[in-house]
Amino acid sequence: MRRNLLHHLQILTVAIISMLSLSSCIIVSDDPHYPDTGYDRDLTGMWELSHINGYRVSGYEVNWLDFYGDGWGMYYYKSGHSTYELPFEYYCEYNFDNWLYINYSDGTYAEMKYWFNHNYTQLYLEWYDRGERVTYTYQYCNDPYWAPSALKLAD
Repeated sequence: MRRNLLHHLQILTVAIISMLSLSSCIIVSDDPHYPDTGYDRDLTGMWELSHINGYRVSGYEVNWLDFYGDGWGMYYYKSGHSTYELPFEYYCEYNFDNWLYINYSDGTYAEMKYWFNHNYTQLYLEWYDRGERVTYTYQYCNDPYWAPSALKLAD
């Protein structure tokens, strides 16, 4: 009886050690670039377009992307003296690169790779248009100068 109990305790000990060693191989990451929710928290906030393919933009070329952090956002752009908004829904995915998928409320769709600079103050969006690579560089700007108070979101 005692020998049988020791044998069972040895098997139980080996099983526990095996389970612990296997669980240490499971990778649990808080890295936002492996989003299990589909929303990269580093995208959250307002981003202002500053460069297209390395060339500075100005005037009416400038636009803004505002990611709310929950799969929704707003695209702002200027035309004449007016600023317009276009709601969008987005989703992030990691597949060897970070991918951003945006569905705009007007029915248009965008799919692009994205990444950040080392301190997350610049967002790079890249896609191909007619075989040519296009790279947009956005600067983080939490409070754009043009936004009327009605467009600013409460914290």
